[in-house]
Amino acid sequence: MARTDVIEYHDNQNYPSHGRAVLGVVIVLGAFFAAGIYSLMGLWASYGTQVMNAINEILSVVSLVISPTDAAIGIAAILLGIILLSLFVAYGASWLAKRLGGTLIYIGAFFMNLMTLAIPIVILATGGPFAWQVLIPGLFTLFLTILLFTVFRDRVRRAGEIIKLTGQVCLDEKGVFVPPTLVMIFTLISAIMFGGIAFYSIDVLSGGNALLIISGAQDLTIETGWVAGIGIVLYLFATIFFYNFAYGTSSAMVYLYMRGRDPDLGDGVKSSLGVITGIIALSIMSVIIVIVRMILERLGREVGGVGGAAVGRAAGGVIGWIWALLNYFTIPAMVAEELGAKDGIKRSAGLVKDNFVDVMIKETAVRWGFSVLAVVFFLGFALGGAVVGWVAFAGDLIATIVLAVVFAVLAGIPVSLVLRTFDIVYVTLLYVFIRKKDGDFTKTVIPSAMERELEGAYSRAQTSE
Repeated sequence: MARTDVIEYHDNQNYPSHGRAVLGVVIVLGAFFAAGIYSLMGLWASYGTQVMNAINEILSVVSLVISPTDAAIGIAAILLGIILLSLFVAYGASWLAKRLGGTLIYIGAFFMNLMTLAIPIVILATGGPFAWQVLIPGLFTLFLTILLFTVFRDRVRRAGEIIKLTGQVCLDEKGVFVPPTLVMIFTLISAIMFGGIAFYSIDVLSGGNALLIISGAQDLTIETGWVAGIGIVLYLFATIFFYNFAYGTSSAMVYLYMRGRDPDLGDGVKSSLGVITGIIALSIMSVIIVIVRMILERLGREVGGVGGAAVGRAAGGVIGWIWALLNYFTIPAMVAEELGAKDGIKRSAGLVKDNFVDVMIKETAVRWGFSVLAVVFFLGFALGGAVVGWVAFAGDLIATIVLAVVFAVLAGIPVSLVLRTFDIVYVTLLYVFIRKKDGDFTKTVIPSAMERELEGAYSRAQTSE
């Protein structure tokens, strides 16, 4: 049994408070954004005229004149379009997940094998410019598919039911999409802030030679790059912290919903704030992991060129994979059981160890199924763009193709948002189901028919293993 449960805090509306930790985060992030804004202002003072001249030259080349009012209206229309696209994709993907469930896994497995094995075989058979080694990923995918649909077929069946439940939760608790949306916006703004800090600090410390350094014509030294180094650490912390905080917020909402409560976004935020010291610690650890991976790749490149860089990336990738695996259930466990970072990681590692097959099914079969939804919407929006282009430009083929590509690119924003949210919801649901099977609690809001299917698949899986 867990020591504490966020349910108790929710029912009593008395969540833990960590004012000093919140103040510390505000100070760090405030300093980062202040430095970013100051740097962007400095860059505009130095290069603003050049930037405007370049823009005017581009506009004159294409004979396009846009007034500031028209530009503002255009930007607002694009943002509104992206919001509407996101709402449509979120609802559509949730509905499809609820309706199709495990069918998505089978469709995803078919296309994965088609792309990685069938198509390369055809290309090789027709004398294509590839060696037989190109079949290795496909053979591995085929082996994995056979393993999933034979030895672990009951667990895959259960995963399909959790996919259905993922769609249902997203339809019932639409607020789970809000934190990942804010993270996407914040990440973009943070990247702009970091870019401003890096470029401006290098420009000032190098005596105006930032463009030469960035182009590689001049080396970046410790003397000219130390501020940018601090900037990248702050940038990594800011983006990782906000992602973890958003993950905790959405995960808490799913957990409370599954325990029979009716949470809102505020309950999710309060739950994350209740473990904010743990989220800060976890974010700092993740920043260190990212920096270690960057150092390994840099050392590999300096020691062995391209081959050494590949070895460095591989080593960093292994470290990153192990860290991600250890923390698979860390945030759901932290917000649900009010754990710190250390205890949360231990809890997650234990859950992963005892449920490793389910974790691997999520990262293979379920991810294949979610990818099907992504492909459907990419193709749908591309087709929509093609229709708009064909009608608006009287059958002009070039305009039709261009708009199809533009619509497909724009679809990437809502699709990325939905897939990220689905990952959070699915992992939290898996965490809830594991705890329920362990006897931590008995009551959930899983529909009776779905619960019978889940328990039946679980029992068959336990018997077969």
